[in-house]
Amino acid sequence: MGSDKIVSAVEEVFRELDEHLEKTTSLTGMKCHHLCSACCKKTDIEASPIEFIPLAAWLYETGQVDEFLTRLDKSDETGYCVLFSPDAWKEGKWGCQQYDKRGLICRLFGFGYRLNREGVPELVTCKILKDSCPSAVARARQTGIETPDEVPLFRNYSMQLYSIDPDLAINLMPINKAIRAAIEKLYFHYTLGVVQENEE
Repeated sequence: MGSDKIVSAVEEVFRELDEHLEKTTSLTGMKCHHLCSACCKKTDIEASPIEFIPLAAWLYETGQVDEFLTRLDKSDETGYCVLFSPDAWKEGKWGCQQYDKRGLICRLFGFGYRLNREGVPELVTCKILKDSCPSAVARARQTGIETPDEVPLFRNYSMQLYSIDPDLAINLMPINKAIRAAIEKLYFHYTLGVVQENEE
């Protein structure tokens, strides 16, 4: 599959997931605490490169790759995701600087489900949500039991990404390495495109 098609296919999976999550959260009433971003304040977040193919494409298309790679080098020193801004809340913003380009793990954590040993969807959420909206969390857990085919499963969306490009989806790695790998994957596509345009 060509790079443009990979980008479009991943974006379509994310559009479907966002709609799925919106439907699920509207039923349960779960929502993140205002300007929280606690899930971003971790240095052990893992992702697959395919999750950041749309981000990489956008960086190339807007001419921001070199600047972003410099930021990525600095983020490697802290361990935090390069997209995370710890001071964003001071400006009344959420922590992710490219929220619409965030990865699968970022979209699903707190609101997604995994199958337990009995094959029943089990909510994967955080302590803050459990403490701030316990009744909504309880409804979300019950939803997984009562309508298991209707909740957003990590497995299902991971498999959709795997079907697009197994090599990009199979390996989980630290989130900044996954972002870098996505940028590297699209390098020749965009470089050759620029060369061809100049030759014309």
